[in-house]
Formats: sequence, structure tokens, C-alpha cells
Amino acid sequence: MASTTSLISVSGIKTREDKKMKINLNELKVIAAIAALLVINSCIDNNETPPPGKEFVAGETVTVDQVKGLYAAELAKPWQERVPVHITQDWSLKGIITASDKKDGNLYKEAFIEDGTTGLRMLFDATSGLYIGDSVIVNVKDLYLGDYGNFIQMGSVPYYDDEGNIRVSGFNMDTHVLKLSIGNPTYPATATITQVKSSQWLGKLVKLENVEFDDNETGRTWADPDADPPASANRDLVDCSDKSIIVRTSGYASFAGETLPSGKGSIVGIVTVFNSDYQIIVRDYSEVQMTGERCGYVPQPLGTPVETLSENFSIFSDNATVYISGWQNLATAGGRLWLAKTFSGNTYAQATGYNSDLTSMVTWLITRPVILSTQKVLTFQTAKAYWAHTGTNLPMQVLFSSDYNGTNMATATWTPLTAVLAQKSDPDHTFINSGNVNLPVMAGKSGVIAFKYTGNDTESTTYRVDNIIVTAVK
Repeated sequence: MASTTSLISVSGIKTREDKKMKINLNELKVIAAIAALLVINSCIDNNETPPPGKEFVAGETVTVDQVKGLYAAELAKPWQERVPVHITQDWSLKGIITASDKKDGNLYKEAFIEDGTTGLRMLFDATSGLYIGDSVIVNVKDLYLGDYGNFIQMGSVPYYDDEGNIRVSGFNMDTHVLKLSIGNPTYPATATITQVKSSQWLGKLVKLENVEFDDNETGRTWADPDADPPASANRDLVDCSDKSIIVRTSGYASFAGETLPSGKGSIVGIVTVFNSDYQIIVRDYSEVQMTGERCGYVPQPLGTPVETLSENFSIFSDNATVYISGWQNLATAGGRLWLAKTFSGNTYAQATGYNSDLTSMVTWLITRPVILSTQKVLTFQTAKAYWAHTGTNLPMQVLFSSDYNGTNMATATWTPLTAVLAQKSDPDHTFINSGNVNLPVMAGKSGVIAFKYTGNDTESTTYRVDNIIVTAVK
């Protein structure tokens, strides 16, 4: 007969065998916990978590000007004789990051620090991790100072580039830079183009006001992101006194493919130099505010409709811009307008791309509106000189619009008018009669006539118009 102790369980009563099983399970849990601790300790022993960082100890605080001053003697030499300067002093810079590679892609592995004296470009061996408004301490001991095109920059061990020029490499940010705080305000110094063309402004954050891109930049983009590889570009910025400075933009900037603003306003950026050419580098695209009227802007409200027109330009002096009450003289590309010219005692309106250095020039001379309730007839004369347009490209079109209100040029409907115009085969300086051009009859409406010149520095035909008359058919 079997012993009752061999029974596993009868009527819910646990036996000694059941108790042994419970003890074994508890032992297994303890063993598993110990094993897990051993694994964790093993990971620590194998350095799978980083050791504590080395304490950052700042050197003696000096100014950016003092650091840049270490390179002054080299900068005074011909560029072929310069060598990078090793910073052996136990110095530190304390300042604010005014521009960095973390915003808009216009900078690469670099940032600018400013401390109230001037600014300095810092080159890094990787994307910096610094943001505009960061307050930092930079230990400069064992870094190097060099220059690129006379612009001082601070980096690491020198090297020779592909052309045999000695440069400074990027340094390790984590080793030399301690971030103290973030989001601090940065205040650009307001200055003029003339003022910033000085060594004391190099590396500084500035704001230029009442500036615009030059006429020959109209319609261009900031750079060329579609090139292979993307290409940086220089664009001329001018003030209303025709003082100019270069705006330098990387082909990798997020705004490289955007069209340059056509208006006047303000721009914020860092002052740099390349050889003798002073430049501005935009640090934040949102700080380009150029939507105002351009320098020399003259209000040209479209006049109220009239029954007839007659204009022979005789009231204008030679080379005067053609401004007629109720008419408009507008440039949609290139900035050049119709000018009054006098030849052999006769004054007329002239447009030309000659000697303009423009890649595109489009200028419109638009008449006062004419009432169209009855039949009206347009006549005028044209002449050309020094024909340079190629193929089927023509210097001038005569257009008509009944829905142009003086501001909606791009959305208005422009219909070509059939008229006789001076052609390449016609003699230079000889005026050709247009013939009678019937305008549309539109009860209760009015319309304008536009003389539109299109050219550039290459297709630069000089074109003239005179004796514009609109009469009613009797």
C-alpha cells in the first residue's frame, strides 16, 4: 500500500511535495535576480556607459579684440608669407553667439562670437551645436588663428589645402566651448554701408537700413542651389547714395533659390571681407525686411479716363525720366526706365539695354486710360538704333488692357495691338509711322496702351517712341 505522503494533493490539502516545489521556484527567482545584477555590473565594467566628463576650467577672460590682435603682425604681411598663430596663452573668451550653422544653412561648421568689442569666426570639426543667443565661454589655448582672404578665423591644427595654401582646421567644440545659457537676445548695431567697410566692423552683427538690391540684381536668386554642386553667389546691395556692398550667400542656404526682394528696407547680417571686398552674410532669412518703395520712387497714380491723348515729350529735358501726370513709367525687371532723349532737335522717349550689365530688362510706358465707348484710333512713331536682338526676339511690344487698374500688372489682361514698328532692316534713327490702330469699342469702359521694352546687356537694341496720339473717329 502506498504511503499517504506520496499523494500530491487531496481535497485542497497541500503535501510536503507541494511545499518543496514552492521553495524551488523561489530559489530560481533569487538566482535570476542575482544574474541580472551581474550582467549590469558587467556592462559597467566593460565601459558601455560613458565615464564622467572632464571638468571645464576657464582661462583668463580676454576680449575678442585681444585674441585677434595676436594675428595682427601676420595680417600685415603679404598673404603668401603668412602662417597661422598658435595661441599659447591660457585665455578664454566670454560672449554671445551671433550667428551659427544651426540656422538656415548659410553657414557650415562655424559660428560667430561677439563680446562687445568685435566678432570672430570659429571653425569646428563638425556641426557646432551652437545656436544664436547662446552665451558661451571658449578656451582658446592651443587653438590657432589664420585668415581666409584677410578675414581672421580661429580653428585647430593648420593644414595645406589643394592649392598649397595653409589653413586652420576646425576644432572640437566639446573640448573648448562651455555653454552657459541659451536664448539670450542679440542686438545688431545699426550702421551704414560706408561705416561697415572698416576692419573694426569685421565679424560683427549689423543692421543696414534703407538699402535695396541693385537694379541689375532684379529677378535673380540669392544663390544657385540647382548647380552641381550648389553654387554660392555675390549680390550687390546698395543704398540711396549708390554706396554698395556684397551680400554673400551659400548655395546650400535654405533660401538660396528664393528671388531677391525687389523693394527697399533693412537686412541683418555678419560683416566679413574677402581680399578687399566687404561682404554681408545673412544669419537668419526672417531678418531680411525689404518691402518698401525703392530709392528714387516717384508715385505714379493712374489718371482718370480721358477721351483723347497727345504726347510728343517736348516738355522734357535730355536724359530726364519720363514722368507724365496720369501715366506710368515702370520697370518689372532690371530697374531701367524710359528716358527722354533729344536728337536733331526732336525729343522722344527711349529705352535701351546698352551698357546696362543687366541679365533682364523690362520697362513699361503706360498711357492714361482712354474712354472706349466710341471708336478710338491710336497712332505713334517708332525708331531704332544699333539693333542687337537675336532671332525672333523683339525689343518692343504695344499692348492694350481694359482691366489694368494701375497696380495689378501681373494679373491684368494684356492684348497685343497690330501696328507697324521699326525693324532691324530699317535705317537707324529714322522714325516709322505706326499706321492707324483701332482700339476695341467697349461701352462704359476704358483702357490703357503700354509700350513694353524687353532686352538685356547683350540684346541691347535702342528703341524710341514719339508722337503718341489717340483720337475719336468722327
